[in-house]
Amino acid sequence: MPVAIILLIAAALFPRAATADNNAYNIGELVPEILKVMTLNVGHARADGRSQLLQSDEQAVQHLWRIVDVMKREDPHVIAFQEIDRNSFWNGRFDHTEFLAENADYPHFFTGSHARGQMLDYGTALVAKSSLSEPLSVPFTRGFARPRKGFVLSAVDWPGREGLKVDVLSIHLDFLTPWKRRGEVRKLIDTMQDRDNPRILMGDLNTGYLDNERLIHRLEDTLDLYTWRPTDDAAVTFPKLKRRLDWVLVSPSLEIISHEVLPDQISDHRAVVAEIRYVGG
Repeated sequence: MPVAIILLIAAALFPRAATADNNAYNIGELVPEILKVMTLNVGHARADGRSQLLQSDEQAVQHLWRIVDVMKREDPHVIAFQEIDRNSFWNGRFDHTEFLAENADYPHFFTGSHARGQMLDYGTALVAKSSLSEPLSVPFTRGFARPRKGFVLSAVDWPGREGLKVDVLSIHLDFLTPWKRRGEVRKLIDTMQDRDNPRILMGDLNTGYLDNERLIHRLEDTLDLYTWRPTDDAAVTFPKLKRRLDWVLVSPSLEIISHEVLPDQISDHRAVVAEIRYVGG
């Protein structure tokens, strides 16, 4: 059969395969591979309570079980946690990342201890269904009279695409001053500048898109990232202040095809879930 006729039949049967724009994919890839991610500031397992010091260890465990339920329901490939404890006196002295990963059936996890000492040990974490390749913990310098923040970073395999890796990050920036956040972003940029993988940056940035410091704009410009509907006032992730503080930013070779702030009151922050596909470029 002539090649031209074969191509015409293929175009009729698989119209998406014949599309020439950036959203096209080949015959045999009729369902594009989606990477689903979630980010949540766990808030030391206090749910929406005032302080982890005002609850029992048993209550902290109950709150973690609620997070497990959300993880199972949403079923993301990769989850970024912030303010998650490894061995802290105020909520049971056990590894909360390990608890969540094991009970939600996630085989791979990594926690960076950014605040350690005085019977406290916590930071940011990644939990994933696929292997975390050479995970890295990067603490920031400690601010005056407040805990140290930081980020964790790892490469993960893209589902269904052999050889494609993407860098995923869970980051928590200082809550108090713009100048401290700017210094932390400089540390992040220095760490990422020699890495070539597409990027997914998730976490509690403690800033909004239209804030005067324009910190998210700087991340977009220097790390070549973008985010979902950045000025959407409805995407509140920190109800107490009615602000969007928790973000998912991705490289241009990745397309955010859905973005949702979950209503579950499992922390003083709300979890953000995004579905992402690889479009190349």
